[in-house]
Amino acid sequence: MKKKTVFGNWEAGAIISNLICAKVFLDSPRLAVETAGTAAWMFTIYVSILAIIGFTVIQRLYKPYEGKDLMDIAELAAGNIGRVFVGLVIILCLGWSTTAYMRLFSENMKLISLTTSPLSFVELFYVVCLVVGAYLGMEALSRLHAFTVIIIAAGFLLIMLGVVNYIDLGNLLPILGNGAEKIFIKGASKVSAFFEILVLFLLAPFLKKYQNFRATGYWSLGLSAVFLLISSFVFSSVFPYPSSLERTIPIFHIARLIKLGRFFQRVESLFLFIWAASSLLYISVTFYFILFTFQKTFQLDYYKPLIIPFAIIIMSVSFIPSDFTEIIGYEVNLFRNWAWIVAFVMPVLLLILARLRKKKPAR
Repeated sequence: MKKKTVFGNWEAGAIISNLICAKVFLDSPRLAVETAGTAAWMFTIYVSILAIIGFTVIQRLYKPYEGKDLMDIAELAAGNIGRVFVGLVIILCLGWSTTAYMRLFSENMKLISLTTSPLSFVELFYVVCLVVGAYLGMEALSRLHAFTVIIIAAGFLLIMLGVVNYIDLGNLLPILGNGAEKIFIKGASKVSAFFEILVLFLLAPFLKKYQNFRATGYWSLGLSAVFLLISSFVFSSVFPYPSSLERTIPIFHIARLIKLGRFFQRVESLFLFIWAASSLLYISVTFYFILFTFQKTFQLDYYKPLIIPFAIIIMSVSFIPSDFTEIIGYEVNLFRNWAWIVAFVMPVLLLILARLRKKKPAR
């Protein structure tokens, strides 16, 4: 890009926090219960600590490369081949995230609200929004996040507070749930829940200073960990295990419990609003960075001619899985077991290789 947009820590942090926390409105609490049973809250704390440790290692190695994104560092580490390889890996991973979540968001929206609408119609709405977001660019998306994420967070917390009377701490026993091995050994790979921290390494040129990069990473990870913890704690304490595994959209089922007097019924409408906002922001940002990465990987002058073709590809691929359960299977059993390698291991290896090849980064 010839001209770089620059924005602050709040905008960048809001983007990363929403990317990580958007899964809360899909199936994150249920998957935590599936892994750890009644200890879902403990499991969430554990993977959050792993994510923060991983980022600590990365940000210390990143210090000499202020303002450079992951493709820049890959080029320093392994030349043009390194840049192209890393760029393609990022495009594939973000492409899967965009495709899978657009299909999941659409399927769930159809299930909850637009029951008589064909899936293609629901998904077309998302496609239009991500195309518009890509045309507007990163500056517009960052400003939109700056105030929308506050509304989403407030709505989420209201739903959590609304079911306080339904919380039963007895549902959290036994304290170690499915066992220490399930939580601390087999569950370690689920740090992939924080896979979207990868986008922060693409936001680096927009943040300019290393201090901004580090601060944004820590506070967005911390904030995301808090929201993931609240969701898993409330869900597992409101719905007893193992019946909680039957709740396909956890936060929606929580919202349905809320009744505020005679005139405030069906509070799940609030859930639909914040869920739609969070999901649209999610796919708009991931789609933009697919285009951004493709442009930089192959050193193109412009990315906007790619918007419509890539949008068509994303929508077409999203219909390849035959049903909802198939795409959930790919997401849970494959992507969330291995995405941590791309988000945490790959940046560490690239930064080490860049340092070994040349002590000082090229200016």
